[in-house]
Amino acid sequence: MTLLDGRSVGMSFVLACLAGCSCSDGGVVGVDGADGGGDPDGGRTCTSSADCTGTLVCDLATGACTDRPLACTGHADCGPAAFCGESGTCEHNSTGGPCSDDMTCVPGEVCTGGFCGCEGEQFVADAVPPNVLIVLDKSGSMDDEIGGTSKWDIAVAAIDALLTDFGAGVRFGLVLYPTGDRCGAGTVFVDVGEDTADAIRAAIAATGPDGSTPIGDSLAALVDYPGLEDPERANYVILITDGEERCDGDGEAGATALRSQTPEIRTFVVGFGGEVDPVALNAIAVAGGTDLPGDTKYYQADDAASLSMVFTDIAGEVLSCTYELSEAPPDLEALYVYFDGTGVTRDTTHGDGWDYDPATNQLTFYGPACEALQSGMVTDLVIVHGCPILVF
Repeated sequence: MTLLDGRSVGMSFVLACLAGCSCSDGGVVGVDGADGGGDPDGGRTCTSSADCTGTLVCDLATGACTDRPLACTGHADCGPAAFCGESGTCEHNSTGGPCSDDMTCVPGEVCTGGFCGCEGEQFVADAVPPNVLIVLDKSGSMDDEIGGTSKWDIAVAAIDALLTDFGAGVRFGLVLYPTGDRCGAGTVFVDVGEDTADAIRAAIAATGPDGSTPIGDSLAALVDYPGLEDPERANYVILITDGEERCDGDGEAGATALRSQTPEIRTFVVGFGGEVDPVALNAIAVAGGTDLPGDTKYYQADDAASLSMVFTDIAGEVLSCTYELSEAPPDLEALYVYFDGTGVTRDTTHGDGWDYDPATNQLTFYGPACEALQSGMVTDLVIVHGCPILVF
């Protein structure tokens, strides 16, 4: 089995679908009476330790299963389905045990990289990029400066970095507001999709700050927007504003309507600068299902560095924890998942672990398991079918 290093969340990983391999108990074939009790030395005839049960090994000199220590200097000295242990005596082999060649493994397994395991076909599990619609405030106050640079220029630079750093793992789109008159609801300038970074940069470069701040109407206008009605991936809005609601809209109601859709659309809220309405933004964040712990429920940024950090944090939150498998696993009971060699359990309650959706052929991680992927803590994600063992 070959592992594919995961260089970043959202890349392809390996699903090893293991064929023709029982693996459940090391492939041991039971022999009545040779179970470590009774008369092991007068044991059953054998040509392989696979013919012996428990920890018994096959003494090739006598052709009988035994628990007597059999001295060895290498795995080959112990014969089929056995290996030479650290104590210098032969031990019954099992899945994951050390080996020098296929013979020293239990029947049906192969020696790969010095360990016994199942040989199988490799499949690819691709991360499913989420849909993220950036809803950017271009009201007149975005011309105001922070540290000698306009808020607009700071926001443009931060969005440019967001697209550069995360464009490969996220399907971005762009809304600018207001449009038309001073309180005109935002308009989708770039639809959510693959490889939209250049189009978003061009749309932003072609405009500038002007008008008022129709937050509520801009969110409400996105209800039933087709680009965020994809049932096979997560859908998000990132609302960025530097001021209070200046028109007749209701931002909380807009976020509530978006989240009530099927599939739901969650709204991240970014307040930029000191002229925002914390109470209103808190309400939008709560309604949008992205509220932070503490008194400030939305993301607050007051300069270029903090805005870039906020965007990075949000990108980490939305990065996919869902992987589409190239083929459906034949038996979920025989599906095993590992993060850097540590097993991750299936959790059908979606609290912490993974679950599989046969309708979409997707495997999704939840809770701390998802957070570990999003944070970059996991460097190797391995999904194995057939044997509960990693063979490197």
